[in-house]
This record gives sequence, C-alpha cells and structure tokens, in this order.
Amino acid sequence: MINVQHSTAVNAADVEEIRALFLRQAAGETAHDIDVIDAVLARALPGQPDPVNFVARAYRFWGREAVIDHFRTVFTGTWRFEPDEEAIRVMPLGSDVAHIYAPTRITAGPADQEAATYTFLVNEFAIRTPEGWRISAIVPVPAQ
Repeated sequence: MINVQHSTAVNAADVEEIRALFLRQAAGETAHDIDVIDAVLARALPGQPDPVNFVARAYRFWGREAVIDHFRTVFTGTWRFEPDEEAIRVMPLGSDVAHIYAPTRITAGPADQEAATYTFLVNEFAIRTPEGWRISAIVPVPAQ
C-alpha cells in the first residue's frame, strides 16, 4: 500500500478532485484512451507493492500493467462507460483513501458483433499519492 503521511482528513476539495478523477477515467474509457487509463491509475512507490487491482465476477486482474492490458483488450471492441453523474458518491475512508460509488451503464461487445448494455454498481477506491488522487481498485458489481 502506498503510504503518504497527511495530517488532515479528506476535505471538500479532495472529494471534488476524486470525482473529477473518476469522470476523467469514465471519459477515457468511452474514448478508448489508454493514456487516460495509465494516468488515472496509481503507481507503486519504490519498494512498495503494486496497489492496483480490478476484481469482477468474471475475472480478476492484479497489478497496474494487468489492468491496463485488460483495457487494451476491451478497447478493441465496443466499450462505453457511462456513470449516472447525479448518483456518484465519494466517501472518505481515512485521510488517504476514499470509496467511489457510481451506478454505471456499460456497453460492451467484441469488434464486429452486437454490443449489450448492462448496469453495474461500480465501486472504486482512490488513494492519495505524491501525484494527487489516483485509482487503486475497481470492483464492478452487476446491478441485476
């Protein structure tokens, strides 16, 4: 886990930064922009374990590069990530960690095939890093 010492709790400016980070991730996913995914995911500090993971019902990806590779794969087909912006919630869990909750429509499908749209209750965890807030964990839960 990345350990950055801060003496203050998550404040309103942090919550807005986290929300903007999540919305930047959503826009990057819909645009199939791997550079945005690279920018929003946390990086391990030297000597620290990789803090990034993506755990879904059908698969698990451990580590930043595995998560980026997953997005490279899904970006070869149809992929839209559309959170309900009014329903997004950012809940501080400590001075350096926050939980993001967002009901989200995800439209996905392989290239040259019909895509399907599903609703997920997306849960993500943002951590404070030397570069600012970054995404550490992604956990989409089917809403059905």
